[in-house]
Formats: sequence, C-alpha cells, structure tokens
Amino acid sequence: MKVQILKDNLAKALSVAGRVVSTRGSLEILSHILLSTEKGRLRVSATNLEIGINYWLGGKVEKEGDITIPARLFIDVINSISSEKIDLSVEELDVRVKSLNDNLVIKGISAEEFPVIPTIQGKPSFVVKSNVLKEALNLVNFAAAMEESRPVLSGIYFNLDGDKLILAATDSYRLAEYGLKLENKAEKKLEIIVPSRTMIELSRILADLDEEIKVFVNDNQILFSTKDIEFTSRLIEGQFPDYKQIIPKDNETKAVLESSEFTNALKVASLFARESANSINLVVKPKGEVEIKAVSAQIGESDTVLKAEVEGKEGEITFNGKYLLDVLNNLKAKTVSLEISGKLSPGVIRSEKSLDYVYIIMPLRS
Repeated sequence: MKVQILKDNLAKALSVAGRVVSTRGSLEILSHILLSTEKGRLRVSATNLEIGINYWLGGKVEKEGDITIPARLFIDVINSISSEKIDLSVEELDVRVKSLNDNLVIKGISAEEFPVIPTIQGKPSFVVKSNVLKEALNLVNFAAAMEESRPVLSGIYFNLDGDKLILAATDSYRLAEYGLKLENKAEKKLEIIVPSRTMIELSRILADLDEEIKVFVNDNQILFSTKDIEFTSRLIEGQFPDYKQIIPKDNETKAVLESSEFTNALKVASLFARESANSINLVVKPKGEVEIKAVSAQIGESDTVLKAEVEGKEGEITFNGKYLLDVLNNLKAKTVSLEISGKLSPGVIRSEKSLDYVYIIMPLRS
C-alpha cells in the first residue's frame, strides 16, 4: 500500500474511528485501526465488536493494500506531525509514515486478523437529517439505564411507522420520549432497541455533520450511513416496556419557568442534597411561585423561590435533582413547564421548543 493524504483529513478520520477502539480487550487486534484502500480512497476502520466504524477519505492512492496499526500510537503520531501532507506506505508488516520532517516506522498486524465489520445491503429503512437525529438522541440518551442488569433498559427504543419516528429511553425512574417527522414515509414498520452507549458515540459523530443519514436495519444490526462514514451497531434483543400507560393524561398543577433560572436554582439545591440521595423538594404556589428546597443535617439548607406562570392548585413533590438537571441541560429551551398531580404521581417536564418531547420523572417519598 502507498498513499499520499492530507494530515488534517487523516487526523479527523482517526478522531472518529478512535472513539470505538477497544483499550481493555483480550484481543490485541481490537486495539488496532485498519487502513485499507478502496476505489481510489483510503478507508479507516475500527471496531470493538459492538460498534464498527468505516471512514473514507480522499487521497492519492499509488498502490492498493491494507494493514492494521496500533490505534493510540498512530493517532498520537499523526496529531504530532506538523506537515500538511503525509505519505503512508506498507512493506510487509511495517507502516512507514513520511512527512516533510519525519520518517517513522510503526509495526502493524496483518489485515486478515481484523474482524469483519458488518454491512447491510438493500434499501434504507429510513432517511433522516443529521441535525434532527442528533437533537433526538441528545434528548433521550441520558434517560437510559447505565447498568445492563436489564439490557432493554440500557438501550434507545426506535419505533418507526410511516413518516413518524419515536425514540424513547427509560431506566425505570424516568422516561424520555421524542417524536419526529421524517420527510419520506418508510415502507415497513420497525421496532428495535439500540445500545445507548453506541448512540452516545453516534451523536458525537453527528455533531460535525450536516447531511442526510441513511439508516439500514436487519435482524441484529443497525447501520447509519453518510457520504463518508458508516457506523454500525448491534441491536439489543427483547421487548421494550409498554411505557405509554405511565405518561399522565392531565395534571392538577402546571408551572412554566425560565429554564436558566430553574437550572441555576437546582444546581444550588443539589449542593445541599448530596447526603439525601439528591432529594430536592418543589412547592408550586398558585400566586405564581415555585419554591425549591434542599436540606442537609450536616451542612445546612437551601431555599430558592422563582417566579412562574402557574395553573391549577398548589402542588408539592420531591425529585432526584440530577434527573431534573439532566433534562434541563439538554433541552436548551428558554422556558419549560413542570406538571404535577400530587406527591406520589409522576412529574412531567415539557418544552415549548420541542412540542413532541415529554420527560417523566418518578417522585421520591418525602
């Protein structure tokens, strides 16, 4: 293999592929990146057996070939080179990296040992704009369970029907659901669960993109495809909980608050709630106020009163403050509404910016 390539383009590809490189696996090959040529372009590939990434970039391909190379070392080397152009060549298992001032050799492993990254043929299941998918993922990812004792709760639920795509996640203490409308109707209905860890990585990749994403699905894999990137993930087997029944149909009390003020008040209260499982008490008053309180036997107490537009009767509820901050930090809305119906019923957060979004939080006993 012999390729000449722009350093910045290679560094960008490596930064994307490097996110899924396995650093603690028993297989040495998983700590490597695969370099291969294909149709006059260089392909950078990485996998941890759960996620796979193929990243194509343009360059001058003088000789076809492939090799795997230690990811961390190669990434550090490329980022340290100051030259605009880099020449890569392979002699047996040696990768030579040449630039204006550098002449380096890195030992690789045969490409034949690198795991095959699955691909999916045929028509895409649906097509969605990258910025739309990124917003949807950011609004539901944080609600998925971190541990995998119940695998279906550690994933993002995709429900596709016609031109309506619903994404949802829950850890059984809170639930986030976001519905978006696609520009074109899908031919088939679809219900799948994708690991939230892989969707977090995908949302980071989408941050730098502004294009359409073609999404392909088969029995156990999902593939997100752009002009230069293929991102593959395994699916989670199982049935996602029937969560619709826990979304409140109405409320006894509703308060609309300035999002930034609400966030700041919760941050202050959280400082005093660390010893009580982050327990924060909210009292909504019909005169147009929301009182936010937290008490610590060791360090003191916090009591903040915010102005709000209030409908309904007085209401009081206690939440885990972290669950409130998680949604406020991702909604990025000017105002949010808090809907409650007593101390023991789920609370609801909505936003005027995202009308198809709902966030449910189970209360704490106070």
